[in-house]
Amino acid sequence: MILGLDVGGTRTDAVVISEKGVVSLSKTPTTEDLLGTIENVLREALVGIDPTQMERAVFSTTLATNAVVQDRLEPTGVFVMAGPGIDPLAFEVGPSYHLIEGILDHQGFEVRPVNRREVEEKIRVLKAQGIDLLAVVGKFSPRNPEHEQTVYEISKGSFGYITLGHRFSGVLNFPRRIATAYLNSALYPVQKRFVESLERILTSKNIHCAKFLLKPDGGTYKLERSVDLGVAAAQSGPAASVMGAICLDGCKGTSLVMDIGGTTTDMAVVVDGTPLLTPIGAQIGPYKTLIRSLLSRSVGIGGDSSIVVEGGLMRIGPTRHGPPMAFGGQYPTPTDAMVALGLLNEGNASKAHIAMKRLGEALGIADIREVSLRVLKTMAGLIKTYALQFIEEINSRPVYTIHEVLYEKRLEPDSLVIIGGPAAQLAVYLSEVFGLPYRVPKLADVANAVGAAVSKVTAEVSVYADTQKGALVIPELEYQERIPYTFREEEALEKGREALLRLAAYLGAEEGQEIQITERQIFNMVRGFYRTGQNMRIKLGLKPGILSSMEVLR
Repeated sequence: MILGLDVGGTRTDAVVISEKGVVSLSKTPTTEDLLGTIENVLREALVGIDPTQMERAVFSTTLATNAVVQDRLEPTGVFVMAGPGIDPLAFEVGPSYHLIEGILDHQGFEVRPVNRREVEEKIRVLKAQGIDLLAVVGKFSPRNPEHEQTVYEISKGSFGYITLGHRFSGVLNFPRRIATAYLNSALYPVQKRFVESLERILTSKNIHCAKFLLKPDGGTYKLERSVDLGVAAAQSGPAASVMGAICLDGCKGTSLVMDIGGTTTDMAVVVDGTPLLTPIGAQIGPYKTLIRSLLSRSVGIGGDSSIVVEGGLMRIGPTRHGPPMAFGGQYPTPTDAMVALGLLNEGNASKAHIAMKRLGEALGIADIREVSLRVLKTMAGLIKTYALQFIEEINSRPVYTIHEVLYEKRLEPDSLVIIGGPAAQLAVYLSEVFGLPYRVPKLADVANAVGAAVSKVTAEVSVYADTQKGALVIPELEYQERIPYTFREEEALEKGREALLRLAAYLGAEEGQEIQITERQIFNMVRGFYRTGQNMRIKLGLKPGILSSMEVLR
């Protein structure tokens, strides 16, 4: 059996899946006590279930994202080392940001060494500020991580945790690498406490199976490894939406997936079962990172969004002021409209009618049914506006699919796949405003938990081979070796496959998962009229997808 759990902004869902399908599910309100919420939803989901039969447990959590958005990051120092061109001081993050000596050129050759005495002085500055976390980032560290490693060796005895920038991606984007390394260290204490507490909860429930967290790219990684890669746990909610929709529906054609929650609506485009990936990495709060992510958009409109009338116009969201009036809240919401129309048989119907009456008085509409319909149609229209903006942004720039090529065709959705708590109630209104057919798959209200449960492990490695320099580097594994001038592209690919398989085994991936080449660039280096070598940049990854045994859910 497999356990899937998704922590949403409004509700937390859990499912238990066997080879026959979903055998148990539970939902509970998400509170500020995240671990208490998880314990409550697990208690309900495991009624009548033998936890010792659990083979796999996957969790999707908002903890890291909330810490970033709410600015609850631990104080973290940042050491950056420059290179030709860009000024790293333009990308300052954190409470204590320092430029230190140490320069590599674009091929990874040393231009200026690290100054040990300077590093030691900067360490004293950070310690005087009470800072115990550090991020170290060099501009061209994916080509040669030696400077970062040198700073690490000098600093490791002085800090509780240190992140090195070259470990994240082979993409040479210095500003994103700085932000990614900073967030990873700043999130370390939060992620460590979460993992330790979650392990205690699972042990108390007698769950001792392999445990994973969902990543923004729709894949999973081992729970224990997430302590050292906390930044990869952020933005997993939208990924759970997409993977759940693919699992439950298949998403044939060009499907616009919309997950309507209590606080937000998450949307993504899936082409014949293939989700789109961001070209570079996820944006987590204000920070642009190198963390691979499915391309999605979250907008502040959901079933529990507050409704106000200003100047005779109705405004829904983006704020949520607690629960709907039908459930004891103070503000009218779309959920109240659903209850008032009899579309949702939950909560207090009389309070829902009071909510709609209040709106009607502000709008000059006496009929409660007419007001309620106006709310749902307005909500559908707003979601359409956001969706069209999202699709236009996709079409205005190339985005990577999880295939090996750039997807250059203009995307035009031909159907809607609607999931989330109020999916069944809102589907008709969304279909009408979009002018597209819709599908609401079975288990749509727990699709995120299903998506977390059934997602495969993903991993990615970058291979840099420079035959002029005579060096090959795989930064994600901190691997380096000498190569001859005659080293060929095919050999670089084979090195990458071997490294990816080692990483996949470490992360707990299934055997036989499909490997894809996501980037392949070969440059001839020329001096005068002669070629002096080749620079190869190759990126390989495990393709995101659904466990083959889970097709029973469709």
